[in-house]
Amino acid sequence: MKSIENNHFFGRRYLPFKKNISGFTLLELVIVIIILGVISVGIAGFIKLTTQTYLNVTERDELLANSRFVVERLNREIRNAVPNSIRVKNINAMHCIEFVPIIASSTYIDIPVAPELPRTTISAIPFNDQNGNPYRCNGCNDKVIVYPLLPTDVYDDYNDLTGKVFNVGNFSSAALNQWTIPISNGSVVFNDDSPTERFYIANNQISYCLFGNRIYRYDNAIGGIQGTPPDANNSLMAEYLATLDASNLPFTVIPATLTRNAMVQVNLHFTRDNEDYVFNHDIHINNIP
Repeated sequence: MKSIENNHFFGRRYLPFKKNISGFTLLELVIVIIILGVISVGIAGFIKLTTQTYLNVTERDELLANSRFVVERLNREIRNAVPNSIRVKNINAMHCIEFVPIIASSTYIDIPVAPELPRTTISAIPFNDQNGNPYRCNGCNDKVIVYPLLPTDVYDDYNDLTGKVFNVGNFSSAALNQWTIPISNGSVVFNDDSPTERFYIANNQISYCLFGNRIYRYDNAIGGIQGTPPDANNSLMAEYLATLDASNLPFTVIPATLTRNAMVQVNLHFTRDNEDYVFNHDIHINNIP
């Protein structure tokens, strides 16, 4: 009996200890993988859509800012142009609008006009330059312009002794009430008097040229010719313009009539990533000869 009890004790003492074993079945793993895959695809699609929306909005804002900048810059500069100096030209496969900006203006007291004898000076009321300082010219290449009625009056040879545009000589000191401004051409005669006795000072010409899908701004001497980009005298103003359409030109100059001043029509067509923007803008020219 004792031996039996010992064997029983021995058996109970050394029986293997049973543990509770838990885990995932293969089916559960497959279900979890499928669910995670669906969630990952959804998150990836959301991130892609959000990123693409942000890029589209950014590109759209960039295109709008690009187009508004060139239209506003052109509007401000043309409004300050010498009367009747605005013209449209095709130069070196570029469609350009040209004009001569005013750097100073005043009323003259006396200029030589036929049949008066030629003179080397004009008399004018004192005036300031574009920076608000009393006008001075020391080797400045400035031109004095009186009563231009056509673009050719502004862009023709200004070295003649008869015309509407002449070179200003060195001028640095003046009386308080009346200035005597020298003309470096020599003894000259102006073609016409201005009805308002107005004259303009200018020294360069500005051109906005459409070349390819870009607009460039040129700053040259009056009568200068623009070179095709890249060129040292140009600055990139806008990109992403549509191909030039001969039936819908970007710049059109409408001459003045008896009932209104001259006007420039700007029609710029921008396109990027299948999105089109068309800017139609009219610039009214307030300056008169």
